[in-house]
Amino acid sequence: MFKEIKKRFATDDVEVKRSDLYKVGIKYTRLFELVHMLRDQYDYKTLNAITCTDWIEEGHFAVTYMLTTLDRKHTFMIQTMVNRENTQIKTFSHEFKQAQIMERDLHEMYGINFIGNENLKELSLENWVHTPPLRREFDTLEFVNNHLTFREGRDDNVDTKVETKRLRALKKAAKAAAKKAKEEAEVQKSKNEKPKDEEVKDGK
Repeated sequence: MFKEIKKRFATDDVEVKRSDLYKVGIKYTRLFELVHMLRDQYDYKTLNAITCTDWIEEGHFAVTYMLTTLDRKHTFMIQTMVNRENTQIKTFSHEFKQAQIMERDLHEMYGINFIGNENLKELSLENWVHTPPLRREFDTLEFVNNHLTFREGRDDNVDTKVETKRLRALKKAAKAAAKKAKEEAEVQKSKNEKPKDEEVKDGK
């Protein structure tokens, strides 16, 4: 199979990561052809996931499709690079029904437009008009400071470092108190127990 992929798709980017896990890097123009070959000839019938990594320095997304054989014994990762500006990828939802929700998630989080998927509507975010939140240029701290209001008196509105130190101190104090109480109980117990020789004298 690997020799066929290398020859047919002109790629040496084929890796055996484990005995049951393989990975291949391929040009986007040959993506569908490879997926169809693995599905039709080698029984990779299930699309488990579509993931995305933002390689902002290189100006593209690494999109990975994970296919698994029908018996669940082997998984193939197919990775392709696409331009991260105005990214458009043909949908796989017509070949794999589960691709629709996966593509919908990537559309929302990275701004990828999956051509042919007619269900690219809101999934997790409501009325989101900002940079897709998983793109690396999205500044989470800036967004929080500019768009969210912290209400005074909220239990969760605390300095995490200070709160962590406080909780650790409480835990340490509780542990020390428990140890002290145990020691005092043992001392008291020993006082209440008479030595054997005194018990003998009392018996006389």
